[in-house]
Amino acid sequence: MKQIKIFDSREVALQRLIENRPFTVSLNNLKICLVRYGSFISAFKSACPHSGTSLSEGFVNSENEIVCPLHGYRFSLIDGSEKSGHSCELYLYGTELREDGLFINLK
Repeated sequence: MKQIKIFDSREVALQRLIENRPFTVSLNNLKICLVRYGSFISAFKSACPHSGTSLSEGFVNSENEIVCPLHGYRFSLIDGSEKSGHSCELYLYGTELREDGLFINLK
């Protein structure tokens, strides 16, 4: 597992990641979407597992789900499960928010 540092401090990460607003970064040729709610940060591939549409163009609903802008599929930001009654799931990357920055675990 490879751990990649995204921001230089906890403070910078919390400032740059506006709560419930998707934020995309490029890491190792992957587009990864980050969503913060409170001090928890969820990281996942930006492409919807159903259609490939960029989830960073979607929105976060009141149930802590990212909603795909194309077909409305909803994915839990906590465990990646699809909540619209379909069978695809969102792969989540592990994150760690520390005083020295935000770290994402890539396989």
